[in-house]
Amino acid sequence: MKNILKVKLLSNWIHNFLSMGIVIAPVYYGFYWLLINDIMYPLVTVNTSSTPIVSYQLPIEMQTIGFISSLLPLTVLVYILLNLRKLFYFYKDGIIFSFEHVILLKKIAKLLSIWVILSIVYESAKSVLFSFGNPVGERVVSVGFGSEELTVIIVSAFVYIIAWIMDEGRVLAEENQMTI
Repeated sequence: MKNILKVKLLSNWIHNFLSMGIVIAPVYYGFYWLLINDIMYPLVTVNTSSTPIVSYQLPIEMQTIGFISSLLPLTVLVYILLNLRKLFYFYKDGIIFSFEHVILLKKIAKLLSIWVILSIVYESAKSVLFSFGNPVGERVVSVGFGSEELTVIIVSAFVYIIAWIMDEGRVLAEENQMTI
């Protein structure tokens, strides 16, 4: 009983944190593209030297195209956060195992994979936008699949496997309840 109270308390904190993330992520993307010309250097530079994000001022049309291109991965990210929040809402209410958990986990796993694909497309679109002002022959299209994307794909696969195992456990528990 004491452990379930800990689960409920922690789940409440995570639920609130995810709720903030649902608001902060779109605001961040909006400000990123709104202020792209005022941000000289990336906020985080680890093991690299600081180089300007854009070597020239992006026109408002390019900023708008950049923001619109960010909407697809952003929408999927927000949908992932909404599903995670719903999952922790169940935990917050003391519902630990149910068919809804399985559905949510499978949905989250699929959305993570979709998010990786859309993020690659978005980063490629950014590379085009950021080099569009360069002379012809010096424009760049950068398509990348790195360790971050691979990690998210692996996590997605693990989440899907966990959902499958939880579903099998749920079916077994229901069969045991029906057995006299």
